[in-house]
Amino acid sequence: MRAAGARSDRGERPWWWDAVCYQVDVGTFADADGDGVGDFEGLRGRLGYLELLGVDAVVLAGAAGLDPSAQDFAALLAEARGSGMRVMLALDVDPARDDPAAVLEPWLLNGVDGFHLAPREDPTGAVESVLAEYPDRVVIGAGSWHLSFNLDLAIAGFAAEPLRKVITGALATPGRRTAWAMASRDTQRSRDAAALTPVRSMALVQLALPGAVCLRHGEELGLPGTERIPMPWEGEKPPFGFSEASGDWSSIPADWAAFTVEAQLEDEQSTLSLYRHALETRISHPAFTGDEVEWFGAPEDCFAFRRVGSDLICALNTSAAPVPLPPGEVLLSSRPVEGDELPPGTAAWLV
Repeated sequence: MRAAGARSDRGERPWWWDAVCYQVDVGTFADADGDGVGDFEGLRGRLGYLELLGVDAVVLAGAAGLDPSAQDFAALLAEARGSGMRVMLALDVDPARDDPAAVLEPWLLNGVDGFHLAPREDPTGAVESVLAEYPDRVVIGAGSWHLSFNLDLAIAGFAAEPLRKVITGALATPGRRTAWAMASRDTQRSRDAAALTPVRSMALVQLALPGAVCLRHGEELGLPGTERIPMPWEGEKPPFGFSEASGDWSSIPADWAAFTVEAQLEDEQSTLSLYRHALETRISHPAFTGDEVEWFGAPEDCFAFRRVGSDLICALNTSAAPVPLPPGEVLLSSRPVEGDELPPGTAAWLV
C-alpha cells in the first residue's frame, strides 16, 4: 500500500506511467503443493516480499495453460489487489495461428489487469479489437500500446556512449511511454563482484529514467536472467525454499546460498538492498519527475543526465579509472563512493 499511496501524489497520471512491473515465471517462483513446480498458491504466499520490494504490477509468465477461472487465481488476484498490486499476464499471441479472443478474453473476464504481449504482427487488428472492449486494461509490448517494452539497455552492453544513444533514441519516439528492461542476458550461473558491477550500475541507470520498469524475478538478487531456475528464497542448500519436494535440484547452483532472499535482506550492501533502496527512493523522492532528460559533458566512457524539471542527476562511469562526480549530494550509488570521485563501473544518483 505504500507504493500506491506514494504514487497518488504524482498527479492525474495513470498508475502504469512509472510503474514497476515484476515478471514472475509461475513454474519457477514458489511451489506451495510440493510437486516441484511453482504455482499460484506459492506466488500468493510470497506477495509480501513483492510488496516489500515495491512492485506495482505482477506479470505472470508461464501461465498460458492454466485456468483463469480457478479459485487459486481468484485468490491471488484478490490478495495482490489488497496489497496495492495489479496482476498482468505475459502471453505470446500469434494472430496468424491463434484466435486472440479465445486466448485473451478468459483472462479479461476473470479480472486480469492487462498483458505483456510478445511482439507479433497483427495485420487485421484482431488483438486490438479484443482489447478495445476493455479500455481500462494495460498492455506492454512492441507498437502503440500503453507501454513500449524496451530491451535496448541490455543489448547496448556496459559502455557509456552506446547506452546514451539508445536512451536518447527511445525517449525521442513520440507518443510512446517506455518500459525499460535490463534483465541480465549472460548465461553464467556463478556470480562474483566483477559480474555484479554492471548489474548494480545499470539498475540505477534504468530506475533513473523516465518511464516504467520491467524486472524479471531474481534480477533484484543479481542472478543471471536467461535461464528459468527456481527462485532461491532461504536456507543453505538447493532448492533454497522454493519447494519441499525431494529430488534432483542440481540445476540450482549450490553457491547461490549467498544470493537467497533471506541472505540478502539484512545485508545493507547486497544487490537486493540496493534495489529496495532504489525503488523506495524512486517512489518517494520529489526529484523523480520529468519525462525528458538532458545530458551534461562527461569524461570519456562516462555520462551524466538530469531529469528535466527536477534536480535528479544520474552519473555512470564505465571506464577503468575514477572520474569527478557531478556537483550535488549523493542519494544512492551502486558501489561505495568516497570523496568527490565516481569509481570505475559505478553509477550514482545526485541531487
